[in-house]
Amino acid sequence: RRRGKLPKQVTETLRAWLMAHTEHPYPSEDEKRMLCRQTSLSMSQVSNWMINVRPNSRFFCFNRLSF
Repeated sequence: RRRGKLPKQVTETLRAWLMAHTEHPYPSEDEKRMLCRQTSLSMSQVSNWMINVRPNSRFFCFNRLSF
């Protein structure tokens, strides 16, 4: 069931974190709590956003192609 898009500022914050952590795009529990405070999302919302965006991100596809 779809609940709609997150506000642009929230996705910008989450994407900025991902771009800063391209080598290991998996936030620790402390990092998730920090993202929760910054975005007003719940832990499960932050976790689910990360799970959903990682396989769909073109940026990470390029990292996998390096030899």
